[in-house]
Amino acid sequence: MQFALLVNAAADSSAALTALHAARALTAHPDHQLYRLFFYRDAVHLAQRHAWSADGNQANAAQQWQQWLRDNPVDAVVCVGAAQRRGVVPDTLADGFTLAGLGQWADALINSDRVLQFG
Repeated sequence: MQFALLVNAAADSSAALTALHAARALTAHPDHQLYRLFFYRDAVHLAQRHAWSADGNQANAAQQWQQWLRDNPVDAVVCVGAAQRRGVVPDTLADGFTLAGLGQWADALINSDRVLQFG
């Protein structure tokens, strides 16, 4: 079964880590495939190198996502419009993330059996 994950959760939200746990569980299951991750709204900060907050939560979530994507070659797309509105530019993207438009999300909806949304 193909899954797509839509991550809207801010980097300092517990939903950002819940989405990561779901991605881990899906990729570990032999009958499931993760077709695409799509980072939208405030979740675009998860893809930003050197993302951090005063309490360390944002850095922790961003670092965990970035490490997981280095170890797991999954299509991780950051919405270009949401990124631009939040000052996330191509030069600040962490490895494993790509910028693209909502067309990539539409493609994920068409090609996935199930969609999970976080945040």
